[in-house]
Amino acid sequence: MDGIRISPAAAALAAALALAGCQRASAAPSPPLAKAPDGRPLALTFSDDFTSWRPFRHGQGVWRTWFRDGDGEPLTERTLAGNKELQLYVDPDWAPDGGPPIGINPFTLHDGQLDIALEPTPPRLKERLSGYRYVSGLISSQPSFRQQYGYFEMRAKLPRGKGIWPAFWLLPADLEWPPEIDVMESVGDPSKVYVTLHSKAAQSQGTEVPVSPDDFHTFAVEWDAKQVVWFVDGREVKRQPTPADMHKPMYLLANVASGGDWAGAPDASTQFPARLTIDFIRAYRFAS
Repeated sequence: MDGIRISPAAAALAAALALAGCQRASAAPSPPLAKAPDGRPLALTFSDDFTSWRPFRHGQGVWRTWFRDGDGEPLTERTLAGNKELQLYVDPDWAPDGGPPIGINPFTLHDGQLDIALEPTPPRLKERLSGYRYVSGLISSQPSFRQQYGYFEMRAKLPRGKGIWPAFWLLPADLEWPPEIDVMESVGDPSKVYVTLHSKAAQSQGTEVPVSPDDFHTFAVEWDAKQVVWFVDGREVKRQPTPADMHKPMYLLANVASGGDWAGAPDASTQFPARLTIDFIRAYRFAS
């Protein structure tokens, strides 16, 4: 990410965001929104409150646990080598070399929430996993849900630790890249998140937003034909015109990565497992 800046409005809201996070930390899931922050009526089109785990398998379910639309066998569908990432995205059914399934499950349900955990690769699997140092989880709605324009949100608590890189983002259903909307990224410090987009038609200008660490926050983006607007706990933190290449359906992803030039590698201070805890992920269309 280049050109990170701190939004003055976002900085001024830091204390309010902390309070909002604390108020919802242990509450029951909030109901779906009736209106966007700008007042436009919304209609719910996608929702997962994680009362059950619904992986996409054999044409049914919600979440694919690897990238793109393949079968999840090649390593290229289990990491982003171009980012110099140090992890593979795994699931307990994956058998990368034709042997038995690896049996590692980075996904845990509890109290109506989903944990995605990143941790060191077990020594017994290092060779089977091509020497990758860490295993983690990715959820993608690519096979089950995509939408052009709308309001998209995730309520989550972020992990901390050097080299830990959680994200909530959107990619195009036609599998081209860019564009990309990064609704939320964080790199090791849960008191800061970053919002941006990537496009061939617009500059990628990341914005740093302060939040209270160790609390739940709702990270959202409002996207229409004219503007992309980011929110944290319902408060606007950034906006920019919709790029010319961002007028097509996109799908949802959430994950915990590690490594790369931005996040760097974990060190002795990093505690494992590093967990992204997701309360819900929802999407809406504009009803009017």
